[in-house]
Amino acid sequence: MSRNRNRAKIHHTETKKPDMPKPTLENKNPLGISFVVSTEVVHLPSAGNFYEEDSPVRGMESLEIRHMTAKEEDILTNQSFINQGTVFDKLINSIITTPGVQADDLLDCDKMAVLACARKTGYGDILTLTETCANCGHVQSHEVSLGEFLERARENPYEIKDGEYWSYNESSGTISVSLSVVDLTVEIKLLSKRDFEYLQQAKKQKEKHNLPHSDTIEFLRLAIVSANGISDATTLNNLVEVLPTSDARRVKIAHNSSLPVFDTKTTITCQSCSAETEKEVPFSVGWFWS
Repeated sequence: MSRNRNRAKIHHTETKKPDMPKPTLENKNPLGISFVVSTEVVHLPSAGNFYEEDSPVRGMESLEIRHMTAKEEDILTNQSFINQGTVFDKLINSIITTPGVQADDLLDCDKMAVLACARKTGYGDILTLTETCANCGHVQSHEVSLGEFLERARENPYEIKDGEYWSYNESSGTISVSLSVVDLTVEIKLLSKRDFEYLQQAKKQKEKHNLPHSDTIEFLRLAIVSANGISDATTLNNLVEVLPTSDARRVKIAHNSSLPVFDTKTTITCQSCSAETEKEVPFSVGWFWS
């Protein structure tokens, strides 16, 4: 009996099934490619400056985006988004991977840099344009490199430069403008995205209720923060109401000339007469299809 029990134990040990190997990644991914979409770092032309204190982009020199896929191509061809003017914001929100940042948070110059990088990774670096020479009228194709624009933004973030009658105060972030008709020097601020949205809403509300509205006066009220060192709101409002047109224009020029931009300047040499012209490459949805 004891020999039978031992024989049974031996038989049980010999028929035990070996452990099965666990499935490998190759078993789950027969194509043998990575399904993780590559990402790219975009250096912002603003370098995170010119944003309000509570902006998530303030002080942020770069953002991360992922390469475009078929999903983003569907966004670019969505006629509803194009008609609503939201196609680029939709695209940016789809590819941005930096936590807490959306298209609505970005200045226009930084949006352009993100879109230029998206176009570069999605459709290639070279943008082909058709140009007409202002000197001889010759029509030719001209190629520009989006990578060069992006590298320019990385190496030389935007800085406000002094003008003929204005100067930038880096410590206060304001621009000092010398007026020509009234003997005053006003300090102005660059309007934020929030300020521009406020101006648009204020105009809509006044038009809705048939109230008088002046784009220039509303702009000046937001932009001017002091005059000859006086920052009293009532005094500044009174000044805005009577400011001569030429001085109001000076303030606008100083402000608009100081807004941060994504530098897309390029030099075009005419193939016919060799004339050289420096031009800004205009941004449009055509960037993605040229």
